[in-house]
Amino acid sequence: MPENNSSLEVRSNEMEEIVGSVPSWIIQWGITVLFAVAVLGLFISNLIHYPDTLAAKALVQATEQPGKVTVRKEDASQEFKFFVKEGDQVVPGDTLLTHLDKNTRKSIATITPMAGKIYISKGIDEKNTLDQLIWVVPKASRVEVRIKYANKGAGNVKVGQSVKIELNDFPSSEYGFLEGRVSSILPVQIGSEHQANVTLNSNKIITSENKEIPIVPVMEGNGEILLNDRSIFQRIFGSIFY
Repeated sequence: MPENNSSLEVRSNEMEEIVGSVPSWIIQWGITVLFAVAVLGLFISNLIHYPDTLAAKALVQATEQPGKVTVRKEDASQEFKFFVKEGDQVVPGDTLLTHLDKNTRKSIATITPMAGKIYISKGIDEKNTLDQLIWVVPKASRVEVRIKYANKGAGNVKVGQSVKIELNDFPSSEYGFLEGRVSSILPVQIGSEHQANVTLNSNKIITSENKEIPIVPVMEGNGEILLNDRSIFQRIFGSIFY
């Protein structure tokens, strides 16, 4: 019996030596792999960017705004004579309509001071459906873009920062978004908001999907101001390396 116990102890010791002895090349290989994974992780974290943005409301306006003439009858006997119809093109000095003044009994003409295309609509609002409007809509060549944003974080907005705008009438899922940069910041706070002007990257309204949007008098949308474009690496180690 004692011999058997001694034999078992010897074998057990030999097994522990085999199991407990890890080849040095495995340790070196493991360290190398861990180091490579760490380096790769840092490299990827420097490639992946997580920007800080500030939400804004955007207003895109044509520099050439339409003019309108309200055609309102003061009594049932008053008559207007239209010299234009829907779709006509007019130039400054053209007569839009005439009417007879009740007091002087003279014919008074309404002259357009601007060029544009004629649109005629009936009704001013839900309560007034009788009066008419003659619109003179000029051909717009440029737009002005303004954004409004809340007080929180407004101090981080700087001239030159990138801005992305999604127009309400043209969903970004189909048309993409407009891209531009902050060109100037109004130093005066209006109500509870700040205001800045944006210059688009193109003179025309070209979206990120390379689609051209026609210039209309007014378009609204939502915007994002890119405050910074730091990577994950910069966010974690920014205070050390930057």
